[in-house]
Amino acid sequence: MVRDNLDRTVVQSRKQNHTADSQNQSQPPEEPVGPKRAQSPERVQPESQEETGRQLDLLCWKKLNLQKDPETWCQLFSGADVESLPTHLRPFSSAAEYRLVKRTYQQLQHSGYYWGSMTMEEAHEILTQAPLGTFLIRDSGQPDVFFTLSYQSDEGPTSVRVQLNNLLFSLYGSHRTFASLFALLTYYTSSSCKLTVPYRKQRPERLKQMCRRALIHAHGAESISTLPGLSTQVKDYVHAYPCCI
Repeated sequence: MVRDNLDRTVVQSRKQNHTADSQNQSQPPEEPVGPKRAQSPERVQPESQEETGRQLDLLCWKKLNLQKDPETWCQLFSGADVESLPTHLRPFSSAAEYRLVKRTYQQLQHSGYYWGSMTMEEAHEILTQAPLGTFLIRDSGQPDVFFTLSYQSDEGPTSVRVQLNNLLFSLYGSHRTFASLFALLTYYTSSSCKLTVPYRKQRPERLKQMCRRALIHAHGAESISTLPGLSTQVKDYVHAYPCCI
């Protein structure tokens, strides 16, 4: 998760990178998602499920959030709260990276296709019978990665790590970068790429979520605040997930 002492973050990152390097040497990378015409590499092996310092990470996450947003992060952690947080997050390299990941995580909570703590085997089992291109986002099993994309490919369920470097998101093996995870998903759900529709937890999906996406698609997220006839509550709900995916 997060360490609020950025000086200590450097030491933590070195330790975790050493652990990640050791794990990655014995484990092939996950398959990158690209245009349909690209050849798909071999299926990946299961990700590492090691979680170290879980309780300490939760306390650090809580402390930093209390400093940033005391009005919304003032409750003590219960067992349910622990399960609702990301299973692990590496130490953040900067305050800007923390804010970016936190905002991404909050919006993912409203997306419907974020499954949180889930192993690669569990994700692949869910996607086995799904149509080609169906995808979901879950917490990564790697200690130096925040999120993983799992999807149904031509060769069956496949997973690829979502990289975050210099405040830009990318898929492992790709040089194409995006300012947000949702911009990345928008690109890879275009007609020339492999992703099609998200696999949401709520099935069937709630009507209000469908209406939110239709509103964003019709008017754009930047115009929602100026639309007449919408209450503050409705605007806040739309802005919680201003994406068409």
